[in-house]
Amino acid sequence: MENLFDDRLGNHEERIVALEESDLKQELRLKQIEQNYVKLENIILQENRETRSFLQSTMDKQWDLIKSRDTALESEKVRTYDLRKTKMERNADLLLKYGGAGSVLYLFLQSLFNILAQ
Repeated sequence: MENLFDDRLGNHEERIVALEESDLKQELRLKQIEQNYVKLENIILQENRETRSFLQSTMDKQWDLIKSRDTALESEKVRTYDLRKTKMERNADLLLKYGGAGSVLYLFLQSLFNILAQ
């Protein structure tokens, strides 16, 4: 009976040792999983920062382009307005000069009356 007890005790000790080794392996595996999780989390956070930075710089560039386009459009409007204003001033000035010089108007009217009189 004592031999059977020693066998069971020895078998029980072997099983405990095997369980402890298995527990150590499981713990080591869990630590590796945790480390891999932390590494993955850090990589994701870094990629997120880089993506956010890239998107922010892209949006800044787009805003700069929009502002420069708006500035160019405003300048074009001002230039068109100034050109029209200058043309009108020039035409009005020419009309006043030629209209003010009575001789040209007189010659024009005389020619018109001569044509109508014939």
